[in-house]
Amino acid sequence: MIRLLLCTLALAQPLAAQPELMAARGLIHAVPGDLPTAIGYLNVAEWSWPLSFAVENAPKTTVSSPTPVFQIRFAHGWIMADAAMDREIAAAAGDSSQFFDDRYTRAITALRGANLIVVTHEHYDHIGTVGHSAFADELAPKTMLTRAQVESLLHNPQMTKTPFDSARAGRYIVVDYDRELPIAPGVVLIKAPGHTPGSQVVYVKLASGREVILSGDVAFHHLGIETEKEKPDSASRHMAEDRAAIAGELAWLHQAERAGVSVVVSHDGEQLETFARQGILSQGLVAR
Repeated sequence: MIRLLLCTLALAQPLAAQPELMAARGLIHAVPGDLPTAIGYLNVAEWSWPLSFAVENAPKTTVSSPTPVFQIRFAHGWIMADAAMDREIAAAAGDSSQFFDDRYTRAITALRGANLIVVTHEHYDHIGTVGHSAFADELAPKTMLTRAQVESLLHNPQMTKTPFDSARAGRYIVVDYDRELPIAPGVVLIKAPGHTPGSQVVYVKLASGREVILSGDVAFHHLGIETEKEKPDSASRHMAEDRAAIAGELAWLHQAERAGVSVVVSHDGEQLETFARQGILSQGLVAR
């Protein structure tokens, strides 16, 4: 059904000839229903790093680097975007000192109650809970992974800090798409490989008319999008990023901002707080 829908859309609208934002806007109503009402977020961990680690040639000023989960809310239910990781994976990655168990419990409640879960990419701090946790088996049947994400997880276990095999992969909803995939009214996945082979961003059109893109880790800080500057070369090489792809994605995300879209950077704590004050995001998660 998904492949049939994509083929029909491709015939009706030549997406390859249009910018990413225009393509996503054209798919807002591909899935019938009321548009989402809000986007909530909760940081399950809050670390910090030098801005120079996030953006090439930036100052060494220390900035907040949280690990959030996002909740795209509808009148009846919600979709979770990214799932963070449990304390065990945080410790395996090298630091659980700023991991908040009470917040993680609230995140688990929201994940368990979600209609669908998607992840922006296959790194442990975005996929850990649905890949390896006490709730992974329960969450797997409602978690949508892309084929590229699954292949990456199967062949590069460093991304999750835990083993991932074909038997586990078979428990998830696995999809494949060319460029854009509408998954709910007003919610469209857009491929953005570069940070990882399976990276994607989540475009959301709210009932209010506001447009938001959850950009994952295309940039580690909003300054990277604002200046169209990538992460330092040393950081990119460590993560095996495709710098050419990242450069193109930073450019179109910057253009999207100029068109009035709010581009959310997962690990930019200051931006998340600013967006919460402005009403673009809602701090905290709902459970029903």
